[in-house]
Amino acid sequence: MKSLKISTLLHIDFLPVVTAFVEQASLAFGLGKEEALRLTLASEEVFTYLSDVLREDNELEITCTGGIYFVSTEFSFDKAELALRSFNITAEVSSEIEEDFKEMGLLIAARTVDHLSLEEAQGEKLVLRLIKDKTYPVPEHMELPAIRPMASYSIKRPTDDEIKMFSHLLSAHYSGYPLLPAFRYPGKLVDMASSSLYRMAVAADERGLIGGGAVWRRMNEKIVEFFGPYLFNQKGNHEMAESLLNTCLESIARTESIGLLCRYPAEEFPGEYFESIGSVVSYESGKDPAEHPSYFRLLHEDAGTHVYAPKGLVSFIEGEYTRLALPRDVYVTDYTGENRADYSVFTSEFDREPGRVVIRSLWPGKDCQENILKHLAVFEKEQLLNVFFEVDLGVTWQAHVVDCLIRSGFKPRIIIPYGGKSDLVVFQHAR
Repeated sequence: MKSLKISTLLHIDFLPVVTAFVEQASLAFGLGKEEALRLTLASEEVFTYLSDVLREDNELEITCTGGIYFVSTEFSFDKAELALRSFNITAEVSSEIEEDFKEMGLLIAARTVDHLSLEEAQGEKLVLRLIKDKTYPVPEHMELPAIRPMASYSIKRPTDDEIKMFSHLLSAHYSGYPLLPAFRYPGKLVDMASSSLYRMAVAADERGLIGGGAVWRRMNEKIVEFFGPYLFNQKGNHEMAESLLNTCLESIARTESIGLLCRYPAEEFPGEYFESIGSVVSYESGKDPAEHPSYFRLLHEDAGTHVYAPKGLVSFIEGEYTRLALPRDVYVTDYTGENRADYSVFTSEFDREPGRVVIRSLWPGKDCQENILKHLAVFEKEQLLNVFFEVDLGVTWQAHVVDCLIRSGFKPRIIIPYGGKSDLVVFQHAR
């Protein structure tokens, strides 16, 4: 990935410099004009807000990164307590209230980009990241080739045309299966496979017909996530499924990755070579709930780490650590009256086709319980039946959200080793 960076003082006079930088960098990295303008608008609102609430002598670093199928803009600034509640999808602001009016720009920014995150960095810094995806055309219907069971095939890295065919086959053969939304867009999948984050393999016969395939991505520095193996009219072909998985394992064997994760494994996934780390339930209107196991495999010896957890979660995670033989130091941390911001901030990642949403905590606040219930009300209204909340046990204040989640009807379902700064616990709202 390529990046460009500028530094500026937080003074409104420098706003034209910032917007020109973001727009031109976005265009240079491949965004269309409309997407570039949206990212520029979001960046303008963020810079205006920060220049209004932070000191003018505060230095701001802005980094634009091109990831082929997306462009991200990062704002790095000195740690401060900010009013970021407008980033919530439930936010309502009034132009007649001065405090609300200042935050209205954040409301615009949150609804203009596709992904938003806030994290603490080294040196008492905060990093606010805005991501805008490229827009890809909706795939047209096409006649797919008749694929018969394959006695012989080879595993290969697919060409662009083969990736597009794989996407069409995936949509046809796994229409009711929880796939990443991007997999249904052939052009986007081509760009993802050519980036540094994703890799692919397909099983093809001597005629070039594709009998199956798999995708994997770097989730973070330590964990790789595997999708598949997806087989097309090859039911019971365990050899093909294992060959696709082994191709992934071979590609990451000499990297720094220490674990391989698979959520929503396909039917032929060889789970006997993995450890079960829990399961989630998929709800769909008019259908029976379907349970999906999740699997994890260590690639190198786990040297261990520490996690922070409230009392209400300790029994669950200690039980899982014992079962999975994961060396962990568990530090019990509960709210002890320390000062908190008035408002909490959550981000929500939607996949509307299967009615799925994942919530993540950006900022702790006194209204955490109320904010969770507001989000659930919005999701219920929009008929999003599968609601998840991810908690990073490597971030102390995120553990404080757990009690609010449990009181709101969430239950811990999966623990992903090293899924965040430390282990990641996935909660699901129990219907």
